[in-house]
Amino acid sequence: MGHDAVEIDFVMPWVDGSDPAWREEFLKYRALQAPQGEPACDTGMAAGAVDASEERYRDWDTLRYWFRGVERFAPWVNRIHFITWGHLPAWLDTAHPKLHVVRHADYIPSPYLPTFNSCPIELNMHRIEGLAEHFVYFNDDTFLCRPVGPERFFLNGLPRDAARLAVIPAERAGHNVLECVAVINRRYDKREAVRRNAGRWFNRCYSVTDMLKTLTLMPWSFFPGFRDFHMPQPFLKETFVRLWNEEAGALDATCRSRFRTATDLSQWLVRYEQLASGRFRPVGMGDTKLATLSEGGMPELRRDILSGRYAMICMNDSNDIRDTGGVRRALTDIFDALLPEKSAYER
Repeated sequence: MGHDAVEIDFVMPWVDGSDPAWREEFLKYRALQAPQGEPACDTGMAAGAVDASEERYRDWDTLRYWFRGVERFAPWVNRIHFITWGHLPAWLDTAHPKLHVVRHADYIPSPYLPTFNSCPIELNMHRIEGLAEHFVYFNDDTFLCRPVGPERFFLNGLPRDAARLAVIPAERAGHNVLECVAVINRRYDKREAVRRNAGRWFNRCYSVTDMLKTLTLMPWSFFPGFRDFHMPQPFLKETFVRLWNEEAGALDATCRSRFRTATDLSQWLVRYEQLASGRFRPVGMGDTKLATLSEGGMPELRRDILSGRYAMICMNDSNDIRDTGGVRRALTDIFDALLPEKSAYER
């Protein structure tokens, strides 16, 4: 069962932005929203704006390779909770004993539905029926590229993570991240939190550069921000429960936003809560790679995925891509080279 003999689940949300029924509902509610501002994800967002951009729901047709990667590189997983609006890939074998298909209506409270905002989908994950206490949250742009053991995600019953302070400019990170940091600063005294768990903030797992950056920010009396890695994220279900018990008003307000807004909280809040409370064990992040998709970047992405150097890779989407068909074909070619065999999750 793994290093700690605990059951570890994976959670994966997915949306098919081309599904006619989904698009009909999406367009109906988008028409009722305020005018769109700048995208909220990584470039900042205008105050009061709503992000209902089409790119947020774009599908690169790589989901089957995510399942192949899990089967080949993490066969120890206890269960996969596959979150969907209601649609399913035609090739997915829903009878697989480890697969639990979860529709939004199955676990998200009805006042928050329908939602086209990833934040309510993330922040209510603890409500999924049968979810293990220890689980790893994947976005559909994060992939396993070589074998990983359960101890990569959990050690001694706690999630493994890398704690590093960082200054987060609003124009680069987006206001959502700053909203999450603000909640943590209301909940914790930064100096006391780091001092109490100094061995988890300054650890030989981390690079010297990362520890020096944390050290230079120690004089600040508050958390300026945390370095985010955009990788599969291990969580304790109890952390979600605690935050909902203690920050219900702010979480409820976020979950009532059908589309992402600048003031929404996200799953980053849960990660930051685990870091600030010391409920984690250090891990190095040298086995991960964050790549931004682009027409010209496919050869480098191919090398990164096939090299065996990285256990996990995130392929961040970009609004600048024009030749979507070419990028989609290149991704299929890359993943076919890594994972050519169908998995048991495919019909």
